[in-house]
Amino acid sequence: MSESVEEWVSLGTWLRRRRKALDLTQAAFADRVGCAVVTIHKLETDAMRPSPAMAERLARCLDLPADERAVVLQVACGERGLGCLPSPRVGDDRSPSAGAGVPSEGVRLPVNAIPPPAPLPPGSYMPLSCNPLFVGRAQDLRRLVRALSAGGSAAIGQIRITAATGIGGIGKTQLACEFVHCYGQFFPGGVFWLSFADPAVVPVEVAACGGSAGMQLSPEFDTLPLKEQVNLVLAIWESPRPRLLVFDNCEDEALLQQWRPKYGGCYVLVTSRRHHWDVALGVQPVALDVLPRVDSLTLLRTFRPDLAHVDADLHAIAAALGDLPLALHLAGSFLAKYRYGITPAQYRARLHAPTILDDRSLHAVGLSPTLHVQHVARTFEQSYERLDGADPADALALALLARAACFVPGEPLPRWLLVDTLQLPEADAEGVLLAEDALTRLIDLGLLETDTIGNLRLHRLLVAFVQAMQRSTAAQAVVEATILRVADTLNEHRNPRSLLVIQPQLRFIMEVAQPRTDAGTAALCNALGYQLWLLGVYDESQHYHEQALAIRQRVLGGDHPDTAVSLNNLGIARWAQGQYAAAQEAYQHALAIRQRVLGGDHPDIARSLNNLGVVLKDQGQYAAAHDYIAQALAIYQRAPGSNQPLIALSLNNLGNVLWAQGQYAAAQGYYKQALAIREGMLGADHPDTVDSRNNLGNVLWAQGQYAAAQEAYQQVVAIYQRVLGPDHPDTADSLNNLGGVLKDQGQYAAAQGYVAQALAIRQRVLGSEHPDTAVSLTTLGVILADQGQYAQAHAYVAQALAIQARMLGSAHPETAKSLDSLGMVLQAQGRYAAAQGYAEQAVTIQQRVLGADHPDTARSLRRLGEILYAQGETGAARCYLDRALTILLERLGPHHPDTEQTRQLLATLAADPPSAERGAGG
Repeated sequence: MSESVEEWVSLGTWLRRRRKALDLTQAAFADRVGCAVVTIHKLETDAMRPSPAMAERLARCLDLPADERAVVLQVACGERGLGCLPSPRVGDDRSPSAGAGVPSEGVRLPVNAIPPPAPLPPGSYMPLSCNPLFVGRAQDLRRLVRALSAGGSAAIGQIRITAATGIGGIGKTQLACEFVHCYGQFFPGGVFWLSFADPAVVPVEVAACGGSAGMQLSPEFDTLPLKEQVNLVLAIWESPRPRLLVFDNCEDEALLQQWRPKYGGCYVLVTSRRHHWDVALGVQPVALDVLPRVDSLTLLRTFRPDLAHVDADLHAIAAALGDLPLALHLAGSFLAKYRYGITPAQYRARLHAPTILDDRSLHAVGLSPTLHVQHVARTFEQSYERLDGADPADALALALLARAACFVPGEPLPRWLLVDTLQLPEADAEGVLLAEDALTRLIDLGLLETDTIGNLRLHRLLVAFVQAMQRSTAAQAVVEATILRVADTLNEHRNPRSLLVIQPQLRFIMEVAQPRTDAGTAALCNALGYQLWLLGVYDESQHYHEQALAIRQRVLGGDHPDTAVSLNNLGIARWAQGQYAAAQEAYQHALAIRQRVLGGDHPDIARSLNNLGVVLKDQGQYAAAHDYIAQALAIYQRAPGSNQPLIALSLNNLGNVLWAQGQYAAAQGYYKQALAIREGMLGADHPDTVDSRNNLGNVLWAQGQYAAAQEAYQQVVAIYQRVLGPDHPDTADSLNNLGGVLKDQGQYAAAQGYVAQALAIRQRVLGSEHPDTAVSLTTLGVILADQGQYAQAHAYVAQALAIQARMLGSAHPETAKSLDSLGMVLQAQGRYAAAQGYAEQAVTIQQRVLGADHPDTARSLRRLGEILYAQGETGAARCYLDRALTILLERLGPHHPDTEQTRQLLATLAADPPSAERGAGG
C-alpha cells in the first residue's frame, strides 16, 4: 500500500494494533483500563461496542489527541460505523505506536522571560491558587526550568525529575506553586499536584487527579474502587504526552520510587527538605536559599505598603528573621494586623529576645496559602522529632546539631570544624563515616544546609530552636575548646587563608563567652588578638590582648605564665603600631614574670628576649638589641628537641640588627641561614620564609646589587599579595622596597607607583602617624625630588619628619634619614643654608646612634659636602667628602654606586673649583 493512501480499519482492529504497539497483553491492557480481559477480547473482535464511559476510558489510557478521541466517542454513541479509524502508522508521534518509554519531543519552557500566570490545561488537578504575595525567586524559577529541561532523562528514560530542596519555611511549596501557575500552561497533558506529607494518603491524591476535579476519566470514575482509579491515572501518566506532576513534601526516596511514572512523557517536580537523593532516581536537586534582602523587604512591604522603601527597622527585622520566607510572611501579617498597636521599631526590639520563636508573631492560626502550618517552631519541630536518640547516627546528629548551634548563626561553617568537635582519633575511620551519616541525616531533614564545597550552615531561627530544645552548656564548652585548639594551631602555622576561614567563628564564640570574663574567655581573646596581629589588624589585636590581660591579672594573678603571655602579645600589637616604648614596657614586664616563674632556659624566656631585642633595634639601641637576641638564640640552641623555626627567627632578627648597623655582609650570612631553615621546614610561600627573602633583598640593595634586590622584591610582592592579601602591612613593606630600588635605578615612574601603593595601604591600615607611613612619605618625597617636583617632595618629607619626631624621637636613625632627605630637597632648590642645617642634624644623630663609620653616616657626610661645595666652601666640602669616601670604601667597597658617586664628586671638586652660584645634585 502506498504511504499516501490511508488504511481505514474497524474499531476492534484499530484497538488491537494500539495495544500491541504498547507491547501489552490483553490481560495487562485490561488491568490498565480497569476491566475484564474478556471485555478487551470482545472489543478487539468487534463483538461489542464500547459504552461512552468505556470509550472515554480507552481514549484516556491511550492518551489520544482530541480528534481521535472524538471519533472513538462517536463510534461508541453510534454516530459512526465501525470502519472509521485510520490505521496507526509506525512513527506517528500522535500515537503510542513507537512503544512505551520512547521519548516524545517534550515541552519547551521559556527560560529568560518568566511568563505571567495563566490558566492550566484542561484536566489539570491543582488545589492551590496563585499567591498574590509571591515576591522574587526569579532566578530560582529559571533554575527549575533548566533542571526540568535537562535533568534526569539519562537515568530513567523519558521521566525528568527535579527537586526543590531546603529547610522548612524556606518557601519550597510556594515556589513550586508559582512555577505551576507560570509554566503549567506549557504541559499539554495538564498539571497534577499531589501532597506526599502523609504517605498513607498518596493513593487518594493520585486518584483525585483522575476524578471530576481533574482529568474526568469517565462519568463513573468516582464509583470505581480506589485501586482501579489509581491504575487508570498511572496508565495515563505513562503515556508519551507531556504532563507536570508535583510531589509536594516528598521526603522519602521509596515514595518517589513507588509513585513516579516508570516511563512516558511526564515531568516530576518534587519539593523536599531532603538534599541527598539516590543517583539511580535521576533527581536533579535545586537547593533554595533564603530570600535576598531586597526581596525580604518587598515581601514585608506587601503587608505594610505605607512604610518607606528604605526602612532601617524593616531591614533589621528581615535580618533578625534570617530572610526566611515563612517568618517574613508571619511578621508582615503581624505588622499589618497590629499597625496601630506596635511600630516596626518596637517589633524589631521583640525579635532580639533569646526566645524569639516564642513570639506570637511567628505563629498564626490556620493554614498558609500553600496549606502549611503557619508556625515557625512547629515547622522545625516536624524535622527535629524524626531524630531518634536511640539510633547511633541520630544520637550523634543531635550532638552535632547542638554544637552547630554554638557557631555563627546563618553563616558558613567549615564541615571539618564541626566534625572536629567530636575529637575523633585519626585511626577511627568508622567514627568519621558515622559522623558523615549524622550530618547527612541533619541535611536531609532540613535542619542543616550544605553548599557545593561541603560547608554547613544553620539558619539563625533554627539556632534559636535548637538552643531552646537542648539548652546544652556542654556543647558550648566543647565548641569553645575546639575553636581554641584549632585557632592556636593555625596561629602557629601562620596560614592567612586558614585564619580567615575560622576568624568569624572564633570572633563569635569569643563574644558569646565574653560576659563570663573567666580564664576561658581570656584564652579566646588572646587567640583572636594574636590572629588579628598575624592578619595585620593591629589596633583590634591590641584591644583583645588588653582584654585578655585584664581578665588574667584578675583571675590568675600578676605572676601567672598566662598573664605573661598576654603581656608579651600586647607588646607585639603595640610594636606593630609603632608604639615602641609601650611595647618595650610590656615585653620587660613579661620577661620579669617568666624569669621569676619559669626560670632557666625556658623557651618563653627566649621569646621575651627576642621581642625585646626587636623593639630596641627599632628604637636605634643596637648593642642592647644584639645582646638580647643573641641570648634568645643561645637558649633555643641549647634546648632539647627541634627548635629550628625559633632558631631561624633569632638568626633573622640578628641579621636585622646587623643590617641596621650597616654590617651588610654579616647580616646577609644570618639571613641566608634563616632562609634555608624556613624554606626547608615551612615552604617557599610561608610568610616567615618570604620575610627572610625580603630581608635578603634589603641587604642586596644596601650593597648596591640593585638588579638582584629588585628580583627578590618582585618575588616577595607577588607572594605577599597572594598569601597575605593586597592590604597587609607586609605587602606594603615589600611594595615600598621595590619602589625604592627602582628609584635607585632611575625608573622613577614605576618607583612612584609602587611607593604610592605602599603609602595608601599604610595610611589605611596602620594610620597616618605610624613610623612605616613616614618611611613611605620620605621615599615618595625623594622620588618626586629626583623628578624635579620639589614643592610636593618638600611637603611629603616634612610630613614624614614631623611623624618621626613625634613617634620615634628627634634622635632616631629614621628621623635622621628624613632630615638628610629634606636637606637634599632644599639643596636641589638652591636653599643651601637651610639644607646645610638639616644635613648637619642628620650627621650628628647618625654619628651618635649609628656610629661614625656607618654607611648612612657617610651618605649624610657626602650630602653636607655637596652643600658646602655648592656654597664655595671647597676645603670644608673636601673634608666631608673624604671622610664619606673612606667609610664607603671600607664598608661597601670600591664598586658600590655610593662609593663611585662620592669619588666622582671629589674628582669634580679637584678639577673645577666652585663659583658662588654653583649647585650640586643629590
